[in-house]
Amino acid sequence: MERTFGPLLLAIILMFCSSQSAKKESSIIFTGKIENPNTNHISLLDLRRNVVLQMNINEEGTFQDTFFVVEGYYYLEDGNENTTVYLKPGFHLNLHLNTTQFDESIIYSGMGAVENNYLAKKALILEDFGKLNYYGFYTKLSEANFLSLADSLYSVQKSFLMGQKNMDAEFKGIELKTLSFNYLQKISNFEGMKRYLTEEKDFQVSDKYPNAYADINLTDEKLLKSPAYLNFVASYLRGEVNLMLDKYDEDYTLLYAQHIVKKVKNIKIKEALLYDVGKWELDNTKELEKVYDLIQGALKKESYLTELSEKYQRLQKVQKGQVSPTFELKDSHDNVIKLEDLKGKLVYIDVWATWCMPCLVEIPHLKELEAHFKGRDIEFVSICAMDTEESWRKMVAEKELRGIQLFAPDLNIPFLVDYMIYGVPKFILLDEEGIIIDANVSRPSDPSLIEMLEKLL
Repeated sequence: MERTFGPLLLAIILMFCSSQSAKKESSIIFTGKIENPNTNHISLLDLRRNVVLQMNINEEGTFQDTFFVVEGYYYLEDGNENTTVYLKPGFHLNLHLNTTQFDESIIYSGMGAVENNYLAKKALILEDFGKLNYYGFYTKLSEANFLSLADSLYSVQKSFLMGQKNMDAEFKGIELKTLSFNYLQKISNFEGMKRYLTEEKDFQVSDKYPNAYADINLTDEKLLKSPAYLNFVASYLRGEVNLMLDKYDEDYTLLYAQHIVKKVKNIKIKEALLYDVGKWELDNTKELEKVYDLIQGALKKESYLTELSEKYQRLQKVQKGQVSPTFELKDSHDNVIKLEDLKGKLVYIDVWATWCMPCLVEIPHLKELEAHFKGRDIEFVSICAMDTEESWRKMVAEKELRGIQLFAPDLNIPFLVDYMIYGVPKFILLDEEGIIIDANVSRPSDPSLIEMLEKLL
């Protein structure tokens, strides 16, 4: 008997087929071959370093997954290194990667290959720039030489981008803005970085120096597609906050968060900026309650609120008056040092890294501090983290570092985890019983620190 479909059933079948086709077009298919994999999976992270998904790598080193994500930039991480990737619904992307070479080995094929091969080569260009693109080098240049260098590096990147063929027009537009934002931020930071990192503490740029923020846009939320936009806006807002510090006797993080709320009217841009404060700076404020309440009141996204709440609860455990998380680490003489061993004295802790220029700037001041309090009931402990043991030992010897020099082999030690230390330098002060006095105490270069310590001794 021949079957026939009624009009209603036929319409339902057509709608189902249409929805399945649309679903297929909006998904992303990602396949690849990883040579010498470091883990049994490869992770996709958003620009805030939140894990979006993990793709399992089989015994042959291949992976395959179909998923849905918002169009934009992500990090692809193999456990040791990461690379930037651009994803868009409809992409069918294939990756070949050898982890022993990583960036140099990356080759994409399939739909989305043009954009992502460009990003891989862009990373190699930045790598080739070497010290020319490093603030520790270019802040030592004169204003004229710095501007000439910055213009040259920007031109190289822009020319490379404009020379790409068959590239998605929207992506190219976003990349043009990204290159511009990075260039302008470098221009804007030069004066302050030169003062901080060199002996020219009173340096000022000339009247002819370009105004990096002349055309800043705080209202167009489409600019959020650029991975450099938020950093550029944050740099602008922080510059304004720095000018307020003498006028307002407020905690810096609180003042910055308040300024975002007041200055930025676009809801999505404001929320993104405040989320970043909550994610990266909540552990740096002395006004935890006020900053938390302000950010919580402004955030709408449920996942943001959940993450902020979890971080707030963890930070409650390392506030003033709480017992400090402990450590058990080897010193530069291979002796195991425990925090408990230092009871009976104040403990000033410096968490640093050999590659961190602001950390290195503090070393002479830390030495002066140690000399000033020599023979007193205070221990100065330096914990090198996010670094290699070889680099640490070399610098301890070359710079004749004093005090107790410890090395943290990874970021999973309880002390770093509990204090939520994601960046350096970080300074912590404990009392004679290991109770937290200040989890964000002043740097050695702050003149007020000596007076504070004198009162405690």
